[in-house]
Amino acid sequence: MREYRFVLVNVFAESHFGGNPLAVFPQAQGLDDADMQAIARQFNLSETVFAFSAAEAAAAVRIFTPAQELPLAGHPVIGCAWVLQQECGLPDDFVLKTRAKTVEICEREGRLQMGLRGYRQQRCAWSDADVAAVLGAAAADIAGGAYFVDSGSLQLLVSVTDRAVLARVKADVSRLQALYRENPYGVTQDAAVYVWVEEGDSVYARLFYVQDHMILEDSGTGSACANLGAHFLAAKRFPISKTVVQGDDMGRPNRLSLHVDDTQQIWVGGRVIPVGEGVFRLP
Repeated sequence: MREYRFVLVNVFAESHFGGNPLAVFPQAQGLDDADMQAIARQFNLSETVFAFSAAEAAAAVRIFTPAQELPLAGHPVIGCAWVLQQECGLPDDFVLKTRAKTVEICEREGRLQMGLRGYRQQRCAWSDADVAAVLGAAAADIAGGAYFVDSGSLQLLVSVTDRAVLARVKADVSRLQALYRENPYGVTQDAAVYVWVEEGDSVYARLFYVQDHMILEDSGTGSACANLGAHFLAAKRFPISKTVVQGDDMGRPNRLSLHVDDTQQIWVGGRVIPVGEGVFRLP
């Protein structure tokens, strides 16, 4: 019987039961792809993260949803970084290696931040009316068009006119999949759409994604927050700082910090709260 220790944390959490839950396996040596996918399916959280030793970074990180591996995701990277920092005595600044890219980590005043560089963006070819139909909305509800953005994980970003629109949107699985098949980068991962509205120094957001042919909603999405930073970069809106509010209507309030600095680096951060730990057994 093989045994692997895991830690349960809530990421982007301002309270004990807030944030986005995550299972972290800080010493995953010996697990293969099939093991990790099965474990992620067993936990059935939005993501489970596995850390392996790496010569060029504090760790190499593998991220799995119950259905597939992701090249990069924000709350798994930040949650894993927190666990490794606590258990391995890592400094305030270090790097983690993901499948997509190397990510800088820094800890400031109790918040962990991940720093990313590089992105690609292209406007969606669908009309505002067609994009709105994906969300059960009207063309007039779309504020600034829809964009495919990838700073490590590809998502469709759609800005809407106000929070009332944001509250009532819900993605249609077949329409979202059809739209995603026309993404300009040929990416085949499951479809995801990040719907957002900007109000002063805050952004209110929701993320819908496809899993097992169903639409699910994520309570706190660091990769989409990073893509929003890339979208601001593309619009020459930097340096810029925002607080991203997500998950409140799901009963899982998440608070993400987004900062794009004058060097064009994107920083996404939040608090991490540990809630449990245990041992996972494999034959």
